Amino acid sequence: MTAAGIARLAGVGRAAVSNWRRRHPDFPRPVGGTGTSPAFALAEVEEWLRRHGKLAEVPLRERVWQHLAGHPAGPVTALLHTGWALLLIHDRPTLWLDVSDGPDERLAALLPEKLKEAVATRPGPATAPGGTPGPAPALTPPTAPRLLPSAPLLRGAAELAAELGARQTFEFLLGRHLDANPRQYTLTPGGLAGLMAGLAASAGPPRTVLDPACGTGALLRAVTHHPGQQLYAQDASADLTALTALRLAL
Repeated sequence: MTAAGIARLAGVGRAAVSNWRRRHPDFPRPVGGTGTSPAFALAEVEEWLRRHGKLAEVPLRERVWQHLAGHPAGPVTALLHTGWALLLIHDRPTLWLDVSDGPDERLAALLPEKLKEAVATRPGPATAPGGTPGPAPALTPPTAPRLLPSAPLLRGAAELAAELGARQTFEFLLGRHLDANPRQYTLTPGGLAGLMAGLAASAGPPRTVLDPACGTGALLRAVTHHPGQQLYAQDASADLTALTALRLAL
């Protein structure tokens, strides 16, 4: 997490964080980032703030976001893991309650198989239009070792989903990530996506919609869904394709 994130956690300005770093030799050392924009481990920062009585009451949204932004495998991996958990919460909430009941190791061990089961029940074409072999699935559940560092994040996201809903929780976290990294993504504005979707449906609801450069899925999200309709997404980035698939699934 950044100095700005620490400031939000503590309810202070960034100047106060810089002052703490100078005055307190036990302040957590950076674990990444650059000299001008260092990154710190969330757990170490929370422990230091708590020990010094500086930890503010952190809103749930902010706490979940900080877990995601500070994930050891990076925020995109964290988003994908969160999306998977939210998909299970959305489709099979009682199953989520079962797998999340216990230590993090149990959650990480049980979740992959349950995710495979959830995806298997969703309809999907085996072949593409015209009888050609169908596209490779964009959603492949993560393994238990990869999920284990995400367990605290997934539990927090589940709490947030109880307030906002699974879909709204994913949209909030994805939107926050996109806002924090504006130079990494070329986004289709919602109004333009709606216009393109409307033009595609001007002669009637399209049976098949393909976005050959889906990005984060804005165009496909704008399509008014109809029974029997098939949506296809592809992108040079496998991560973006997976994020789009999760957005559509939720």
